[in-house]
Amino acid sequence: MSESFFNPRRINKDLPIPYYYQIIQVLRESIDDIEEKESQEEIQLPSEAELCELFSVNRGTIRHALDLLEREGLIYREKGRGAFVRRRRVELDLSYLCSTTEDLKSRGWEPGTEILGINQVSPRSHIRTSLKLDENEKVWEVYRRRLANGEPISLQRAFMPTSLMPDLIKMDLTQSFYGIWSAHYNLQPRDAEQTIRTRTATSEEAELLSITESSPIFEITRVTYDINNRPIEYLLSVWRGDRYDFYVRLRSL
Repeated sequence: MSESFFNPRRINKDLPIPYYYQIIQVLRESIDDIEEKESQEEIQLPSEAELCELFSVNRGTIRHALDLLEREGLIYREKGRGAFVRRRRVELDLSYLCSTTEDLKSRGWEPGTEILGINQVSPRSHIRTSLKLDENEKVWEVYRRRLANGEPISLQRAFMPTSLMPDLIKMDLTQSFYGIWSAHYNLQPRDAEQTIRTRTATSEEAELLSITESSPIFEITRVTYDINNRPIEYLLSVWRGDRYDFYVRLRSL
């Protein structure tokens, strides 16, 4: 890594903070500086031996720091070549209601969708309450894997009232739900409520997302409402924690 991109400060060995954590903080700051420059060149970190010398620590400490940075998605490593800055983390704007398909297209990515399952089911009580359904009403449960440029990025399990979309199973569900709602059911999404949590991936999620088990993921629960303030979708999605940042602009009252 060139000096213009990497100028590490020394760690303070008198602080009761683990050395590897201080090193991570320094490297994160350097990576943030790289992102500001918007350079497309491949940026390589110094070798493990060079980092050991820079920070005056042993190789085990450096490897632990690099392992955690790789799990965060900030770097990637190639055998025989070294560690490199991962340039493209996706930033999702939480203040804007938009379909995944359209969001990826707007970034110049090629969206993809795989259908993992579709069933008509009786919803669990919390989903029924969120969708304001009667006791005997059914929902479509659609389980999809979303991809960007062929890479798995998200798993999405959507629950939608069959009363609003009676023949949904006949639609091409690899397409944007927003487009299907508008074109076939005259439903226009207006706003949504969502909750974001972090947890580790299950073995099934890890396999489907091409990550290791127990990798960090974001879990988002969202209820989408149409222009008549009617709930039309309960969505449970998980997103790879190594590829995404969530962004929201805050304003004072």
